[in-house]
Amino acid sequence: MQPMNYIPTITNYTQLWWVPNVVVAHQKEGIEAVHLASGRTICKLHLQEGGLHADINGDGVLDHVQVVGGNGAEQTVVSGSMEVLRPCWAVATSGVPVREQLFNASICHHSHFNFFQHGEFSRSLGRTVDVSSLEVATPILIPKSDGHRHRKGSHGDVVFLTNRGELKSVIISQVTSYSPGLHGHDAVWQWQLLTGASWSNLPSPSGMMEAGTVVPTLKSFSLRAHDNQQLVLAAGDQEAVVLSSGGSLLATVVLPSAPTHALICEDFSNDGLTDLILVTSNGVYGFVQTRQPGALFFSMLVGCLIIVMGVLFVSQHLNSIKGKPRVSSGFQ
Repeated sequence: MQPMNYIPTITNYTQLWWVPNVVVAHQKEGIEAVHLASGRTICKLHLQEGGLHADINGDGVLDHVQVVGGNGAEQTVVSGSMEVLRPCWAVATSGVPVREQLFNASICHHSHFNFFQHGEFSRSLGRTVDVSSLEVATPILIPKSDGHRHRKGSHGDVVFLTNRGELKSVIISQVTSYSPGLHGHDAVWQWQLLTGASWSNLPSPSGMMEAGTVVPTLKSFSLRAHDNQQLVLAAGDQEAVVLSSGGSLLATVVLPSAPTHALICEDFSNDGLTDLILVTSNGVYGFVQTRQPGALFFSMLVGCLIIVMGVLFVSQHLNSIKGKPRVSSGFQ
């Protein structure tokens, strides 16, 4: 008699709360929860296509951040209003359906006049820029503690990535970070950085794409498994950069080919460190994160050497004092 293999079966009669019985589908028009046993839709939430869906100000209400590039930007309408979202602008709204607008801000260049009253997109106090070639990535939220109690993953800095700008005929990308107010209709500019994570999907003069569509990357990740410190990964067609949550450049990775998918952050080397997977039209590449114990060892060695030199200096100084002959003050 052959032994029978046990095959776990999920039914709708189970009372074990740890057994998965629902699958959550992230679809184009929103999120849907489907019961595995029956296939019934348990609940569904309609969300605006694209953009960031998160509680960005920590008030427990789902917010939505929209931002568009130059191509087709005039066809995008701000959630909950009849206003047209224009290039170089990000708009944050709160509630599903939308109840209020949190802020609107420029993501192309920072000035003290970036924040206007709601709806005043027509007037700009900054310099006029050509936004026809502007492309943007989906913004992300970097969780940040402000001393108040918030739900996990809520409240933090909203980070934007754009490829706008030219420097010595080299297209550069621009990363901008804003921190929304706790309960107000305002945002605070945090930092702005020009990086080499550039890309372009503009058609050639013949009207055809040169070599397929380049998919940029903008996501948060941690260097190690179960690490609470979040970093920013931004990638274009030739270069990827790793930034701290404060906007400091930590590492640069040269990409051998333009990515056709967003970079994947996974530990495929099974060493506890997060690695990068690059998917291109001509292959899949892996970048392994490695430890560098030599730097720590060298620092410890230098520290020990300084301590030894200090001990030798003190001992020689004391010995020189003891070895000096005393001058007699009496008369013979």
